[in-house]
Amino acid sequence: MSQLVVKHNRYVLVCIAILFILTLISHGSASAKQSAASKGFDFSNQLQSKDFYTNLDGEWHFFEKKLLTPDEVKSQWSDGMVEVVTLPESFQTHTGNINSFGTYSATIKIPEEYIEKALAIYIPYQYSAYTLFVDQNEISRNGIVGQDSSIHATEMSPRIGYFFAQSDEVLLTIQVSSFDHIRGGLENSIYFGEASTVSRKFNTNIIGTLFINGCIFIIGLFMVLFSLYRRQEQVFFIFGMFSMLISVRALFAVPFYYTLLFSDMSWLWGTRLEYILTEASSLFYVILLWHWHKEEFSKKVLYVLSIVHITLIVTTLFTQPVFFQALFFKVFYLAVPTFFYLIYVIYKSIRNQNRNAKINLIGMGIIFLAFFNDFAIGKNWYHSWTLMLPAVGVYVMLNVILMSKDFAERTQKTEQQNKQLLALNASNEELAIQLQKEIKRKDEFLANTSHELRNPLHGIINITQSILRNRSRQLDEKVQDGLTLQLTIGHHMSRTLEDLLDITRLKEHRIHLQLENIDVRAVSVGVIDMLKVLIENKNIQMEVNIISDFPHVVADKNRLIQILFNLLHNAVKYTDEGTITVTADIKDGMGHIHIADTGIGIDEKTLQIIFEPYEQGDSSITAIGGGLGLGLSICRQLVELHGGTMRASSVLGEGSVFTFTLPLAEGSTEKPIAAAAPLINISELPFKKIPSAMNSMIELSTENRVASYRPRILAIDDDPVNLRVLTNILSEDQYKVEVVTSGKEALGKLERNDWDLIISDVMMPNMSGYELTRSIREKFSISELPILLLTARGHTEDIYTGFLAGANDYVVKPVDAIELNARVHALTNLQVSINERLRMEAAWLQAQIRPHFLLNTLNAIVSLSEIDMSRMVQLLEKFSLYLQSSFYLKNIDNLVPLEYELELIESYLYIEKERFGNRLHVKWEIDEVENVMIPPLSIQTLVENAVNHGVLKRTNGGVIIIRIHKNDGYTEISVIDDGVGMDEEQIKQIFSIQSDQEKGIGLVNTEQRLKRSYGKGLHVKSTVNVGTSITFTVPNNSSSV
Repeated sequence: MSQLVVKHNRYVLVCIAILFILTLISHGSASAKQSAASKGFDFSNQLQSKDFYTNLDGEWHFFEKKLLTPDEVKSQWSDGMVEVVTLPESFQTHTGNINSFGTYSATIKIPEEYIEKALAIYIPYQYSAYTLFVDQNEISRNGIVGQDSSIHATEMSPRIGYFFAQSDEVLLTIQVSSFDHIRGGLENSIYFGEASTVSRKFNTNIIGTLFINGCIFIIGLFMVLFSLYRRQEQVFFIFGMFSMLISVRALFAVPFYYTLLFSDMSWLWGTRLEYILTEASSLFYVILLWHWHKEEFSKKVLYVLSIVHITLIVTTLFTQPVFFQALFFKVFYLAVPTFFYLIYVIYKSIRNQNRNAKINLIGMGIIFLAFFNDFAIGKNWYHSWTLMLPAVGVYVMLNVILMSKDFAERTQKTEQQNKQLLALNASNEELAIQLQKEIKRKDEFLANTSHELRNPLHGIINITQSILRNRSRQLDEKVQDGLTLQLTIGHHMSRTLEDLLDITRLKEHRIHLQLENIDVRAVSVGVIDMLKVLIENKNIQMEVNIISDFPHVVADKNRLIQILFNLLHNAVKYTDEGTITVTADIKDGMGHIHIADTGIGIDEKTLQIIFEPYEQGDSSITAIGGGLGLGLSICRQLVELHGGTMRASSVLGEGSVFTFTLPLAEGSTEKPIAAAAPLINISELPFKKIPSAMNSMIELSTENRVASYRPRILAIDDDPVNLRVLTNILSEDQYKVEVVTSGKEALGKLERNDWDLIISDVMMPNMSGYELTRSIREKFSISELPILLLTARGHTEDIYTGFLAGANDYVVKPVDAIELNARVHALTNLQVSINERLRMEAAWLQAQIRPHFLLNTLNAIVSLSEIDMSRMVQLLEKFSLYLQSSFYLKNIDNLVPLEYELELIESYLYIEKERFGNRLHVKWEIDEVENVMIPPLSIQTLVENAVNHGVLKRTNGGVIIIRIHKNDGYTEISVIDDGVGMDEEQIKQIFSIQSDQEKGIGLVNTEQRLKRSYGKGLHVKSTVNVGTSITFTVPNNSSSV
């Protein structure tokens, strides 16, 4: 410990010694000095010398608020109205006001030998305007002297005034004004001497300043350029910027220098740039120290100091000099605690054996004390030369030597390592060949093992699914959870086996791409739909933020799905809550697709190896998701096979972004459609051509179908080419096919028309096929409207997602025409059969007249024959009409005129009123409607339900209202009663397909037929002991349905 203290003291002593030498040099400022008294400066006893040169620091006469000529000065002396001040000094010191003006005067006695010799007075840059007189002659002027700010103009340039003395005593008169600087007045020393000596010292000072600054600037520029060549060497850039800024700042501190380069630059902007460069160089110096001492230097302190410097820069840029100069000197007091903190940082760094710390201790001490010296001079605490420039020069050279030595050592170490690597590579070449053979054998083993494991694994999965599906009610919740977990693990193992096979194929170059123009947005939407089942128990939002007109990319669709699936699946694994977003943009002629998540993130070390096979990085992180670490490696290799690249960026704890690139399709952003290409050239499209001999087989299978009816099919695909091929495969003689290019259009078609089958592509923009299927299933069950999905892959997750969404069947693209026709034929035949069954069921229900209804009606006729013969005849006519309508063949048609249905209802209600008398009342509220067609027996079923299960359940009976109201585009039909009503549970039970209630059969049949015809069923409102209202709507042009 004592040795460490001795070493530290040694460095401190060196630092103090250097500063002491600089201080001694700074105070040896002139070859001769003379203290002035109020009577003037007396140099009459000076020996004649070619190098005669001295300052004029001392007592001067000062006339405040007066701009006097030399004659007026002499007059004031004779009157005794004289104030004595000491120069150099600012106005604020001896007037208490920074904005002022006045006249300084003093006499100089010189040896007789200097009479008629060339003499000179050198006034360095002042923060004031002045005019210098020797005796009666003006010999120098700087700016414009004025009594107020409107006349005054500052020009901060050093001036030399030459003159010839006419006697051994000369009178100096200086008129001064200052209205725009805190350091106004004659704050810097004035020099007097033999003309050639003054000129030589002036030029030497300029050349020395420019030389030192030029050297520092060139060193800084070299460092910056070198850092651009070697981007990992950030310290070179920071140090270079510090050196360049500090050198330029030294030039802007003296207007004479920057006016040489920028003659039109005003004093105001020169002063602003001086302060801005001071703060900027200080900021880079703090950053440099932090970079060298990261372990010891607190980031919070770095942020605070950076904010202070940036605030001062902005303030200087937008405020006046008086304000930002005052603020600068106040903030300067923060330098004291900052200095001690930096000393503490460097002390800790020295204890940690940081070799940069020793040089920084010396350099920082030199710079800080030099800065303090300059600050003291600026505050008029004492007068000396400024030390900042030579101090910075020493500091820069020390650090250049140290950095060069470090870089040379690193370079030498790298060269030695390269030599060692070359030697190691040469000696291990044979071992590498053997290792490659082992790797190949390992890949073959994994591939063979994958093939052997697939069948038993799929058997386990299928058995587990079967148990969960068929015996879930017999299993307790714990067993079900275990089987669900087993199923999840099985699917995960299945994907792992697929990855093993793919990695082997990639290594053996056995993967061949089927390139086409692909809509990235559509594929992304489809893949996200496939993965939605994985986020059911997570608070995750998955989004696709890709513009609709984003250009297509050239890719293999199956492989693009695989890439997106792996990346999104990886994001889901490592994200418990937040968002997963897919975005895309264009750079350098390539499409850039980004998958961003807000998950746990990836550390920097793992990012370096994450795309390597069998690499997962930090096991504590990857244990969450598991796997062999093949998915990302496969993604990268597939992307590179397409001619793109893949990269990842991440912040631990905040999330990750995976980006891959694909080439853009040439020409239009739409997929190219060759208008002149014949549709029969199916082999070039994503469908397989069918042999003509097979067509007859498909046609023969449809002979049993009713010749006059062709099933209606709605096909959805965002690619018009696929739609044209699809319509070509499905014969016009057998089907009515309509096509749309989006899910939104398809939903609109469902509202207006009746369909027997929906065929939809899976990968579509805006709304995928899965999402469309789910939307359709909200209105139509699987039996009411079948859906056939076209998927690009036959993988388990694709098929499972389709069935989970509600699809009836699927076909893998490229489509085989025989398979497509067979599946379409089976689904449409089933649909036609279901529709036929519903119509026959409705007709059968109506024809199956209940015996007690028939018997009671006949009894009523007999009774009326004895009481009222005319009523009997009318009842007999209505009963005859009711029987004819009930057995009418039109009851099995799709639609019948509304008038026909109303005649049947009128007959039925007349009979019931005759039977029950005042217990049944009927109100007709019917608008004038024409050409409205409805499913047969649809209103009749509702009326019978209202009579038998509503009104007549009350002892006193009730009222039935039949309301038909015509609106714009549709007609609303309602049957309302004030009977016993129903609760929600009763309504659900009636409309249940399994309902065995007598009143439920007719309502369910009517509900299904209305939904098939118009997409909407019955709307029921009911309150117990209040009544029931059942309503449905039909379009006014329903005759075309």
